[in-house]
Amino acid sequence: MSMHQDPPLYTKQSAPQPRPSPTPPSHTQSAQMNQSHGAHIASSSSLGHNPNAHGGLVRPPGPPRGYPYNRLPPSPQRIPNSDDPSEVFRRNAINRLVESLHTDMIELRKATEVEMDGLFNTQAELRQREEQLEKGLREMQDEKEGLEQQLQLILTNTDVLESWLRNNEDKIKTNVDIDDVFEPCDALSRQMLECTAADLAIEDILYSLDKAAQEGSIPVDAYLKNVRTLSREQFFHRATAAKVRAAQMQSQVASMAARASPYVS
Repeated sequence: MSMHQDPPLYTKQSAPQPRPSPTPPSHTQSAQMNQSHGAHIASSSSLGHNPNAHGGLVRPPGPPRGYPYNRLPPSPQRIPNSDDPSEVFRRNAINRLVESLHTDMIELRKATEVEMDGLFNTQAELRQREEQLEKGLREMQDEKEGLEQQLQLILTNTDVLESWLRNNEDKIKTNVDIDDVFEPCDALSRQMLECTAADLAIEDILYSLDKAAQEGSIPVDAYLKNVRTLSREQFFHRATAAKVRAAQMQSQVASMAARASPYVS
């Protein structure tokens, strides 16, 4: 008659480590586990199990009461031999490689930062130079336009002088009236000349009246009356001269535009 025998507790089979419970077992659960373990030992004894069987081997004593079954002793771990030369050489080589790599990375980072700073400075300097070049280009364009206007004015004056020389080169230079030396070229110039001459003449008269009033050569009433009349007349001459000057500017601009049209086309 074969009977079922429990495996001895001294076997080397590694039992799977139970998953730890999220909460520790209570006092009631520990007591129930101890009671079930005692009942299992009693049933084994009643079935005729001899503790001295199995070749004279002795069953080790069971765990004490209240021993938690879910806590197994830690398995012994193999401590690596630190005196192995190959292992020591390997660790040293790895440490040196890591240190060398770290040093190279730091140096490369510093060199990259320096290079980036230099590039940023160069970019800022190039932008500043670009602004200066654009400003200089605009100034040169404005200066070019001003020079072109001056050139047109010089060409106009040259034509006027050449025309005057052609008309007056054959005239006799003796007994020349000073008023006929400079002849106005058009009606506006003649009117401008007359207004300017009248303005300057009235200015001389007012200066003479001031001197006479200071010396007492003229009564004050006559002085004030003459100054009032001459000032009114001088005002009209100056207003007429301002209008004539504006008309001359418009005429000059139109003449310059007419002269510049062949060069533009």
